[in-house]
Amino acid sequence: MAAFFKRMGLLFVAWLSLFLGTTEAVDRGNFKTCDQSAFCKRQRAMKPGQSAYRALLDTLELSDSRLTLQLINDNNKVRLLLELYRLQGNMTRVKINELKPLKPRYEVPDVLIADPPTEPLSVVSQDENGVVLSLGVETRRLIVSARPFRLDIMEGPQVLLSLNSRGLLAFEHLRLRKDTLSNKISSTVGSIWDKIKNVFSR
Repeated sequence: MAAFFKRMGLLFVAWLSLFLGTTEAVDRGNFKTCDQSAFCKRQRAMKPGQSAYRALLDTLELSDSRLTLQLINDNNKVRLLLELYRLQGNMTRVKINELKPLKPRYEVPDVLIADPPTEPLSVVSQDENGVVLSLGVETRRLIVSARPFRLDIMEGPQVLLSLNSRGLLAFEHLRLRKDTLSNKISSTVGSIWDKIKNVFSR
């Protein structure tokens, strides 16, 4: 019996050394750290309550089943379009996209066979600070706060869902790449022009 335990002990030590050896074999240089990724650094730099988004309530449009509202980032003035749908089965669909994107964002096709059936929305109250919508039953409300932007779905006093409640909304809008051909040409032309000015200014 002692020989069995000795063999099992040796087998376990051999397995453990093989396992630890393979985990150390991963080259961490193949992976970016957060400091090497601009996206990650921007997201980690956000502190709660620093969201620069506000809802432009004068852009609110309400149809039978859809609400659209523009949001603006006060830091970079990029406008977003918030679309909200009340769906059957006590569901709400929220989509946020740029108002005028550089190119259409990719949306996965064929996720839904057809658009889900919707139900009507109605405004309960509205002022300069926000808007309250009814979600059918009297106790269910959707509250959009303007500054800072926040969206809450309530049932009575209970918050069922909150969007941007901690002020951490950070939408990455599409940007032009800085190394595009047009930027390279304009920087080259600019540097040639600077050289010509320097020659004639002497």
